[in-house]
Amino acid sequence: MSKENPTQQAGENPKPEIPKSSRIPNGTIINVVLFLGLIVLYALQFFPAKGTQDELAPFQESEMEEITDKLAEGAFNIAFVNSDSLMANYHLAIEMREGFEAEQRRLENDLERRQRNFQAEVQSFQNEIQTGAISMDAAQVKEQELMQKQQELIELNDTYSNRLMRQEMEMNNELYQRITELLERFNEEMGYDYILGFSPGGGILYAHNQHDITPEITRRLNEEYNEN
Repeated sequence: MSKENPTQQAGENPKPEIPKSSRIPNGTIINVVLFLGLIVLYALQFFPAKGTQDELAPFQESEMEEITDKLAEGAFNIAFVNSDSLMANYHLAIEMREGFEAEQRRLENDLERRQRNFQAEVQSFQNEIQTGAISMDAAQVKEQELMQKQQELIELNDTYSNRLMRQEMEMNNELYQRITELLERFNEEMGYDYILGFSPGGGILYAHNQHDITPEITRRLNEEYNEN
């Protein structure tokens, strides 16, 4: 006689038991739920509801209107001056550059002449020592004289270099002052928001020719230079 299952009551059908081989692991169920959640987030991110699109449309339109208004107000009213071209054609800059180069050549020639004389004196002193034409006491005195002249040449070279640096700085300051003063007067007529300085290899990588005011600025600078 078979024994009855103590958990099974009379009149109740036993619950079917899922075979172990056909059960879905709990980890798989979680992965499926996460995957479905990602799909929903992706859809909401890239395909917003119609109501959301309608809410964004006025913002985009107002932003475009703001940019259009700025353009209409002349927010990009810009001109530029080609620095290289201006310096190559401005009469005052040409005159100053020629004067500076002439002074530079004069100082360099003077220093080279002094150096040649010093080298010749050193060579003569060495010959006197080799031939014994000079006494030891006289050689020591002469050596001190040559050392002093060498030090004077070094100091003279520094003096000339500083003089040229100072002259170049003064020249650039005067040119800058004259150009900026004219640009201020010029802009009272034109009303530019910005007047930029353009040169190859500078900070501005591209400038359209229609914004180039270099010829007009150069013409006015030369007129004032010729009048003065």
